[in-house]
Amino acid sequence: MASIRKRGSSYLIVVSMGYDYNGKRIRPQQKTVHPPAELTPRQVEKWLNEQAVLFERECRHTPQPVQQLTLAKYIDLWLTDIAPGKLAKSTIRRDRQDIERILPALGHYKLTELRPEHFRNFYAELRKVIRPDTKKPLSEYTIEGVHATLCSILSDAVEGGFLSHNPAWRTYRYAGRKCEKKIADEETAQKIIAALEGESIKYETYFKLIIATGMRRGECCGLKWCDIDWEQRSIHICRNAVKVTDEEIFVKEPKTRAGDRYVYFSAEMESLLREYQKKCRYITETYDQRQLTADDFLFRRQGAQLPMTPTTFTYRFKLILKKNGLPQELNVHSLRHTAASLMIAGGTDVATVAGILGHSQPSTTLDIYTHAFDKNKQTASAKLQKGLEI
Repeated sequence: MASIRKRGSSYLIVVSMGYDYNGKRIRPQQKTVHPPAELTPRQVEKWLNEQAVLFERECRHTPQPVQQLTLAKYIDLWLTDIAPGKLAKSTIRRDRQDIERILPALGHYKLTELRPEHFRNFYAELRKVIRPDTKKPLSEYTIEGVHATLCSILSDAVEGGFLSHNPAWRTYRYAGRKCEKKIADEETAQKIIAALEGESIKYETYFKLIIATGMRRGECCGLKWCDIDWEQRSIHICRNAVKVTDEEIFVKEPKTRAGDRYVYFSAEMESLLREYQKKCRYITETYDQRQLTADDFLFRRQGAQLPMTPTTFTYRFKLILKKNGLPQELNVHSLRHTAASLMIAGGTDVATVAGILGHSQPSTTLDIYTHAFDKNKQTASAKLQKGLEI
């Protein structure tokens, strides 16, 4: 397998060629490549892996790609043999929705016939599609997701030797301006917190935990009492609750190493958590006829050893917003974005925010919360100028 070594602004790809019949090592093949300057760190990593595969095939004289395989046939192969070993069930379910859009337009093309213009034309046609439920065009976010699915499938085709390169690479351009994340400002966040205090302690605890720590809704559903360190006032986020349509809810490990992390809470949050634990202990003893254990989920289905479904909290949050006259465009994930924005507004550096949120790269945090960091820069600049005037 080819190795990749960073050298300044360039990268060296090295392919080991093994040994000759006398047992002498054959000189490795090397190639220096320069990633396009406009790529993000994640795109650079993907580009380098693709270049390494191509160079290794070139060095080993891999046979030409299969000529008669259509995209539709390869996707069948991908869904059966490749995707289950690489992706979560929920991801495959989402990818299948994108595939239903891809196949009618591109499925008949042979893999080796696919060209960048095919994808550009496909995305242009998708922008004309009207959703039957909303009577509005497909969102740009949906089209971007279709492109990501295509790139993922075709990258696997490159790795499998069916293609020499990924024809969908860099064929998508976002149309229009990207919308800012739905975030509650400080005043709205205070109103939400006040509204939560009128709800049952279960919902108050759940939503306040997300506001306080920025965890995802599935991560919050996956919490167990053993994850809480009362002495350190910390929570170990180490699992995610996932519900796939027509299947029972299940928990899994975070999909990245950065997702396994610790977050911290205040004395006020500790007080609420302890009060909620007493409530859970009472309910478990009264209705389940047993003691609450450290292995129980914080937000557990009554009478079962399963976490509550994340969509239950999504529905409840919408009811809370409506009942209290709060912005209806907000959702549970908005609370995570709100937590991040409040941290940034408080001067927390990007690396720390990325660690708390479970992002693999600080660049991901920067991409998502550019507006928040920009506001911080404006504030800092205004303070500096005011100081200079003094």
